[in-house]
Amino acid sequence: MAAQGLSGFYGSVFKRSTTAAALIRSIDGRVLLLRSGAGSWELPGGVVLGGEDPRSAARRIIASTLGLELGVGRVLVLDYIQAGAQSGARPGAARPGSQGDSIAFVYDGGALATSVAGFTAAGGEREARFVSVPDCAEVLGGASARRIAGALEALDLGTVTELVDGRSTAGEPAVPPSSRRMMPPVAGFSEILGR
Repeated sequence: MAAQGLSGFYGSVFKRSTTAAALIRSIDGRVLLLRSGAGSWELPGGVVLGGEDPRSAARRIIASTLGLELGVGRVLVLDYIQAGAQSGARPGAARPGSQGDSIAFVYDGGALATSVAGFTAAGGEREARFVSVPDCAEVLGGASARRIAGALEALDLGTVTELVDGRSTAGEPAVPPSSRRMMPPVAGFSEILGR
């Protein structure tokens, strides 16, 4: 591969970021959203640091932003976010110097027994509130709302939701294993197994 080709390859690899967030719910089913300053509302989460796995990052971010030591459960959503997806650009057409593709993990942050609907951190720097599921679409809109919907579905079904740019992927149907036997039938033993 030519030097220029390698440069382009490595440049694209190292521009990919990984984020981790947690779906934290109240006992009555509302979802915790955070906002810094006048920014947009989002799930508690942030960037995974070098040498850190996504689950540890989610735990660290919850502890630093909310002051809570929560156990982070299983992964609910994997969302591959293509560079330029929000601006409508074709995949792979990121502007030079722009953020490349990224992967977002959403973990189960559990349910909190609280009557608090929302709070503001000292100085008003950070605001948090529990939002009903139907209101999440209005407050967040777009890919973030679909990511929460996917997380709630995965939680209900006990699965993992795979998204691309916040949209569900059409997964290939699972191929059932072949009926070929690994061992020949053994007299007396096969009947015990019902085969």
